[in-house]
Amino acid sequence: MRRRTMAAIVSAAALSLGLAGCAGHSGPARADRAAPEFPALPSPALAEPTRADGDPVSAADVRALWDEAAAAAAQGQWTAWASVVDASTGEVLLDDGAATPRTPASVTKILTAYTALTHLDATATLTTGLSLSQTTAHLWGEGDLLLAAGAGDPDAVSGRAGLADLADLAARELRARGVESITLDWQPDPFDGDSRLPAWQAQDVLGYEGPVAALAIDAGRTSPGAYDFSQDPAGDAAAVLADALAERGIAATLGGPAEAPEGAEQIASVESATIGQQIRWMLHHSDNTVADQYCRLAARAVGAPASYAGATGALRSTLDAAGIDTAGLALDDCSGLSSDDRLTARTLVQTIRASMSDMGTDADELVRALPWAGLQGTMGRRMVEGPAAGNAQAKTGSLASVSSLAGVVSTSTGRLLIFAVGNDAVPDDAAALTRPHLDDFVEGLASL
Repeated sequence: MRRRTMAAIVSAAALSLGLAGCAGHSGPARADRAAPEFPALPSPALAEPTRADGDPVSAADVRALWDEAAAAAAQGQWTAWASVVDASTGEVLLDDGAATPRTPASVTKILTAYTALTHLDATATLTTGLSLSQTTAHLWGEGDLLLAAGAGDPDAVSGRAGLADLADLAARELRARGVESITLDWQPDPFDGDSRLPAWQAQDVLGYEGPVAALAIDAGRTSPGAYDFSQDPAGDAAAVLADALAERGIAATLGGPAEAPEGAEQIASVESATIGQQIRWMLHHSDNTVADQYCRLAARAVGAPASYAGATGALRSTLDAAGIDTAGLALDDCSGLSSDDRLTARTLVQTIRASMSDMGTDADELVRALPWAGLQGTMGRRMVEGPAAGNAQAKTGSLASVSSLAGVVSTSTGRLLIFAVGNDAVPDDAAALTRPHLDDFVEGLASL
């Protein structure tokens, strides 16, 4: 996963994404526009990451908008917090508990994406391959959790690399060598420590994330879209590959998790979508497993332990190095799934703003990777009409007692604002009770 120059990501084919999320936010502006495309190629670099467009916004006007959400919180007996800054100048337009650590939920993935894009090459891919030593084959991977069980789809992110394609290549090579039967082993968990956070069991959220692994089909899900995860995703992928080889005339007996024998020769491989595309997919789908996977890959890239503690430590070090305020930051995971996680709205908005001017790494792709309101991912059913639709880009967050939202939105005159807002300690269903207040606030910002 080699670093690269900024020039390498420039591609005219990717201009249709709508780059306004970082530079002036002048792309698809309203709900009657088509959804920005999700191109196969990475987006181009920004020439002016913090260009000042549009009329300056009054802090008093922002505060007046937030007063409605704060009043609803007081009436409902939950806690509301918020930060809004001018993307161009950094002027703080709203600070309501912005320096107080809160339970963030999945807006944590903004920090995770920033960390991964800082240390990994967004244009690189992850290889999944098969190596052979005599009649023992070894299935291995560089961390692609989004394999397809069947043929790969060159236009997809999840499912770009397919095990059926790997079987085609391997069977052809095995027949050429006169090998008709093999024992198939697979790579053990290549990371350090627990593959799933023990605290999730006590918090009753264990079913929302699968184990990190060397490779997996559909992030380790047992069926499409299900919150039910395999406990051995690499082993399950090996079983699928064994069946596919059998269909191609190669008898494959499953062995077990094992390191590749010394001198094993690679005979077949398939490639994932790019790292940048997978991180964007993670943000759009708020996939917890892929988030913690990429945090560990980033930790390994900087020489930190590829464990929960090592990954969250690497995340913090990355933010510190960028000059981002990490006071109060305390993370058990990089997905935001743990209710023990804490971070501030100030950390969130500073991370987003830092990404918009970070021209030395791929972190400047963070904002453009966030889903568009009313159009994409977890924002697809939020703010579907009105001034924020096809305008705001944001990461959602949701736990039983937490609802949060962080991203960017353009005002009616084109001024780009960065926001991080949330509610916690909600006594009942946080999503149902508090999301409308957060959405109304962002729509208010878009109307300024």
